[in-house]
Amino acid sequence: MSNPKPLVTGDVFHGFAQGAFGRDHYDCTRIEAAGPDWIVARDADGDLSFASGERSLKHLIMVRDEDAVCTKVGGCPLEADDGTFPLTTPGGY
Repeated sequence: MSNPKPLVTGDVFHGFAQGAFGRDHYDCTRIEAAGPDWIVARDADGDLSFASGERSLKHLIMVRDEDAVCTKVGGCPLEADDGTFPLTTPGGY
């Protein structure tokens, strides 16, 4: 992909996300804040993940684009059936 779409608020990373947030991270996360070289994502339990730097963000773009479908039983807790993204609050919904 020569010109990938940048990471934006609302983008979802599913499950393990190919290790993008570490080898012990297994929950789907959704970007809640993004800057020029960093992102903050939150899972359904309200836990935060942070990534920064060009290499990490390029990896996250690849993960977002290649892992577009959640493999969790019951689907992704961060995506509604109608394609909207429910808002999260600290500690969950």
